[in-house]
Amino acid sequence: MFKNLTDFSYKRNWKEAVGFYLAFFVLLIIISVLLSGMLVVMGLIDGFEEGSRFGTIMAVIFCSIISILLLKKKKLLNNFGYIILSLIGILLSLIGGALLGLIIPAFITTK
Repeated sequence: MFKNLTDFSYKRNWKEAVGFYLAFFVLLIIISVLLSGMLVVMGLIDGFEEGSRFGTIMAVIFCSIISILLLKKKKLLNNFGYIILSLIGILLSLIGGALLGLIIPAFITTK
């Protein structure tokens, strides 16, 4: 379920795609917590609302990078449908953070 997580050209079955989703979701949470903690200590963010906004920004950046890497490694950058699908994933990350934003990249891993 969790094999080949960093091999973005690997074609996953649905169980492996769920593992991909879970692993990258947990990774993003860990990275966001560590970075936001550092920013709080440095005094750059203050309060729950700013921390929540920072988490959303991190999710958008993270989901965008993963989507681009997947499209590039799977040679799908010429496929307009998958580009639109990736953009929808990025929009979902704006709405629901990584919880929604990683659904589309996890689906793309099955192609």
